[in-house]
Amino acid sequence: MSNRNAWLTCLCCTLGMSGAMGADAPAPPLEKPGWTLTFHDEFERPQLDDMYWFRAYRSGRKEYFKRIGHPSRWVDHNAHYVIEDGVLKLRIDEHLPFRPDKSTPCVSCIQTSDHRFGATTDEFQILDKFAQKYGWFEIRAKCVKGSGLLNAFWLHQHDPTKQEYTPEGECRKPGYGAVEIDIFELPGKMVDAGRNTCNIHFKETAALEHASSAYHMDFDASTEFHVWAMEWQEGQIDWFLDGEVVKSYTGPTPQEKMFVLVALFQYSSSWLGDIDPDMTYPKDFEIDYVRVYARDAE
Repeated sequence: MSNRNAWLTCLCCTLGMSGAMGADAPAPPLEKPGWTLTFHDEFERPQLDDMYWFRAYRSGRKEYFKRIGHPSRWVDHNAHYVIEDGVLKLRIDEHLPFRPDKSTPCVSCIQTSDHRFGATTDEFQILDKFAQKYGWFEIRAKCVKGSGLLNAFWLHQHDPTKQEYTPEGECRKPGYGAVEIDIFELPGKMVDAGRNTCNIHFKETAALEHASSAYHMDFDASTEFHVWAMEWQEGQIDWFLDGEVVKSYTGPTPQEKMFVLVALFQYSSSWLGDIDPDMTYPKDFEIDYVRVYARDAE
């Protein structure tokens, strides 16, 4: 947590404004009773730590798709970011990530696993810096507002042959199994309405109706830091906002370990809206920390 954010939080409490407009949610203690901390980055260095992160969006998949002539929406998958006062800012500005013009789709992303295919998809190497099956996954963040933008905190299947796209570039169909968990996906155009989404993708058919959900937030996520978390256990997933459960799911869950992905996307779609041609840059998805825990054995 940055010194500035800590000062603001203390000031709000002193003035009796903890529930007032613009009040950041405080960061929980690093120690979590009943859990073991397995991964965390508080972004206290001026650069991303290569021990923890790949600074690109799914480069192994993009490289192989390019090799087989499968089109990609991204001109450049490398992340653009800055770290200031202990806060990582995944950034999109007019020229970076690189693209011909600011209306071209782009993404600034960090993730904890990647892969490389060999001559065929039968030959591959999984490059895990971190992946985990089950546990508590948490982020403290401030999101970005605007049409055509998406703030994302996801888990993805680390085995490249079992992800949501086949190695040949075909999207899996519902019924294949749970291969992606969205701790949140917040379109920039939904910020004013205070509407956020959480999902499990490619569920078994019987679970479809309650595995994709939206919920309301009574604050402006572009002006305040808040804490989003998700607890994943066999057959159940619970989503949390500032320590309170906002959604729950029971049903099929991923059967292998998953890696962490945090990203800011810009592209036009019916869901996100069109990229605003008059958008003011830079746009920053701000992350105070990412933490992961494993539940202690009982």
